Amino acid sequence: MNRIVLSYSFRRLWFSVNHNRTIYTAQNESSPLQIYRNKIKAYELRSDPRQEKLMSMLNKLYYDLQTYEPQTTHIETATLPDKNKTLFSKLTNAFKTSNTKNDFVERPKSLYVYGGAGCGKSLLMDVFFECMPIKEKRRVHFNSFMLEFHNRMHRVRSNNAAVSDDLLGSVVEEILNEVWLLCFDEFMVLDIGDAMIIKRLFEHLFAKGMIMVATSNRPPDDLYYRGINREYFIPFIPLLHKMCTVHNMDSSTDYRLIGTQGHVQTVFDARRSETASELDALCKRLTSPFKPESATLDINGRNITVPWQARGIAKFSFDELCRHEYFSADYIAIASTYHTLILTDIPKLNIEQRDRVRRFIILVDELYNHNTKLILSMSVDTVKDIFNPLKNDPNLKREDLLTMDEFHSFDRTISRLVEMQSKEYLAKPKRFSNQNKSPDEWSQLQ
Repeated sequence: MNRIVLSYSFRRLWFSVNHNRTIYTAQNESSPLQIYRNKIKAYELRSDPRQEKLMSMLNKLYYDLQTYEPQTTHIETATLPDKNKTLFSKLTNAFKTSNTKNDFVERPKSLYVYGGAGCGKSLLMDVFFECMPIKEKRRVHFNSFMLEFHNRMHRVRSNNAAVSDDLLGSVVEEILNEVWLLCFDEFMVLDIGDAMIIKRLFEHLFAKGMIMVATSNRPPDDLYYRGINREYFIPFIPLLHKMCTVHNMDSSTDYRLIGTQGHVQTVFDARRSETASELDALCKRLTSPFKPESATLDINGRNITVPWQARGIAKFSFDELCRHEYFSADYIAIASTYHTLILTDIPKLNIEQRDRVRRFIILVDELYNHNTKLILSMSVDTVKDIFNPLKNDPNLKREDLLTMDEFHSFDRTISRLVEMQSKEYLAKPKRFSNQNKSPDEWSQLQ
C-alpha cells in the first residue's frame, strides 16, 4: 500500500512541476484584436461586425490567460457505481484536492464557437493561437485529436499494465504535460467510439486545467444528433455549456467563395467520353518520367492498398475510397502522404447513402487540412449537386433534414471543394505529416 501511495503522490508532484510556466506579459499591439484590425487595414480581411465580436471575446481570453496557471483538481466521473470501483481508485480518492462540489475551480472559461461554413471561425481562432506567446499550446483538427487519443490509450494500455486502473487519467496527464491550451477545428462527433468516451475524457481534461477554443458548424445541443446510443453522449452537452462560453457567429457569408476567380481546371465531367483520356494525359504530365504502381500504407498495424500512385500522387475511384469501410485514420494517412489526390467517378448521392456521404466529408476535410490538391471527376453539374437531397427529392422539406449531421456538414464540404479549385489554394505549400515527403509538382499545371 505504501508503494501505491508513494507512486500516486510522485505522479501528482511530477504533473504539477511540469505545468510550471513563465507568465507572459500581454501586449496591446500584439493582441488578437489588434492583429485582426491590422489585417483589415492592410486589406487582408474584410470588416465584419460578427467577426469583430468574436475577436473581442478571443482578445479577452488572451488577457485572462496572462496570469493563468493550470491547476489539477480531482474529479469524480461517477461513471461506475461504488461497488465496481477498484481498490486503487478508492485509495486515490483519499488524496483528492477538492470535494465534489468544488471540482471545477475558478478559471477563464473556454470558448465554443459555431456558425456556417466559411464565416471566419477557424481563421480568427488561428489569429488567437498565433498570438498566444506560450509553448504549451496546440491547434488540431478534432478528428485528428480523437484519433491520436485512442492511439495513446492503446499504447499506454499495451506498454504499462500497471496503469490499467487509471488509464484515462494517465493518458490525459500525458497530453497535458505537453499542452494545456487546445484549439480544436471542426468540433464534430460522428464516431460512436468517440461519443461513448467523450464526456469522461473532457471531464478529466477540464479538471486538470485545460483551456479550449473550439470551432464547429453545430451548436452543442445538436452534436451527434440521433447518433447511435446518443443517451451516453447527452451528458457531455451540459458539461460543454458549464465550461465554455458558447458563441453563435450567426453569419451566412462564406468568405472562401469570395475572390476565387481564375480557376485551374481540377474538376472534370465523368459523363463525357473524353474525360478518361484527359485525366490520363494529366496524370502522365504530373508523374512523368515515373510509372504508376500500387503501394501499401501502414495504419497502426493495419494495411490499406493504394492501387495507383507515383511521384506523390494517388488515384482512387469514389467507390474505392468511400464505399468501403475506411476510417478517419485512413484518410489522414492518404492526405498526409500524397500531395495530390485524383478521385474519379463521384456519383450523385442520396440520403440512403449517408455512410458514403460521411466518408466523403471526412476525406475532403483531411485533404483540406493537409493542403492536398484534389483533382476529381463527377457525374453531376456542380459540386453542390453531389449531395443535394432537397433538390433531388421534391417531397423532402428542410425540416426533415435538420437532424442529419451529414446534411449540415456538407455545406462545409461544398465550400472547401470550391476553394480547392482556386489558384490561391493550389499555391499553398503541402502539409506533410510523415518523413517520406514527395516533391509537389503542381507547378506543372500552371
